[in-house]
Amino acid sequence: MKPLVPFLLLIFSWFPLAAQDLVAQPTPAPIAEINDATAFLAGTELPHQTDHPLAATMTWKGHCDQMNREFGSHRERVLSPMSEWSHKEIDSHLVSGTTVRYLFSGPDILHAFHMFPTADIFVMCGLEPVGEIPQLSDLSTATEGRALAEVRNALGEIINFSFFRTKDMKEDLKFATFHGTTPIMMIFLNRSGQYIKGIEFLTLNKDGTLTSQGLESEGADGVKIDFGPLRLDQQKTLYYFSSDLSNGGFAKSGFEAWLETLPKGNAYLKAASFLMHSSWFSEVRDHLLTHSFQVVQDDSGIPFRHFPAGTWDALLYGTYTGPIDLFEEYYQADLRTAYQRKVSPLPFGTGYKWRPGESNLMRMINPSLVPEQEPPAPAPATPETDPPSPASEDPAV
Repeated sequence: MKPLVPFLLLIFSWFPLAAQDLVAQPTPAPIAEINDATAFLAGTELPHQTDHPLAATMTWKGHCDQMNREFGSHRERVLSPMSEWSHKEIDSHLVSGTTVRYLFSGPDILHAFHMFPTADIFVMCGLEPVGEIPQLSDLSTATEGRALAEVRNALGEIINFSFFRTKDMKEDLKFATFHGTTPIMMIFLNRSGQYIKGIEFLTLNKDGTLTSQGLESEGADGVKIDFGPLRLDQQKTLYYFSSDLSNGGFAKSGFEAWLETLPKGNAYLKAASFLMHSSWFSEVRDHLLTHSFQVVQDDSGIPFRHFPAGTWDALLYGTYTGPIDLFEEYYQADLRTAYQRKVSPLPFGTGYKWRPGESNLMRMINPSLVPEQEPPAPAPATPETDPPSPASEDPAV
């Protein structure tokens, strides 16, 4: 892979600027180029090279129109009601500033970000390759059509059904012009109003430590993406690892050891192929149960029987009648019984039964693991002799 910039600029881009320098200094060249390429693929206005020749073609403008329609429809049907549901139903102190483990995720940062918008760290994992950073310099007017069509094809399933089919996704990402999960995650962040503020590829060592590869993606086991709103000094971090989560690979790869270094937090499981219903995935299942004070999942995640009532509080949403035919062997009679007692509505579709009114979602909370809330600071007393505050002269106040 050709380097994006000279070596010194690469080193400079790995160390974030101080908050006061973010406004005073221009955006480092590689980050600017990365965000322009991301916006181009996402079908949104390029933040820096607004007059780039590829953004003037009818091919790109048609891509923008189609992406706007598809993301607009998905936002109306899923993302907006999901965000409203999350804000209403999930206690803010369970999410704010926490780590979210979204394993079996593929590149789906889109739904994790809207489900847990105030979390600080997102850890995602799948079998899909890490991939590379997209570069506009690799495209021409003769090749942009193919690249943009590949993007729309790769995103089609999750936009229409809210999940990726693992087999299809591996093939789509393997042969794409810009292959792997990295471009897809960057597109999802862009479409969520976020700006890439730093990126580095990672080697996962067997002892659970990470070695930075900088912007060199060749042979990487993972990628770290720092992101936030463009003009605000706010930053979140996304990790994605291409790793085997079965008992034969979870510990051997070093991924389990690395996860053990992270604080307890939230787990998110959606369209997880019912893998943790099998003994072959008991290790990753046990990790999530012992390192999550809240698990938000559909029925394809951790079996309901692993959440005993004396330890976990179960809040059930939507409806459960059983899995889709492909996974009919994983029917949970105990979950069906629980859903016949007390449930709350779910205003959006999610998981394999993605149609509204057919989906299920659970919030499983372990009170013994929930961090204690700090009591709010008392408001300062106001002496009765203080004069009233003058009215603001700002007409907007």
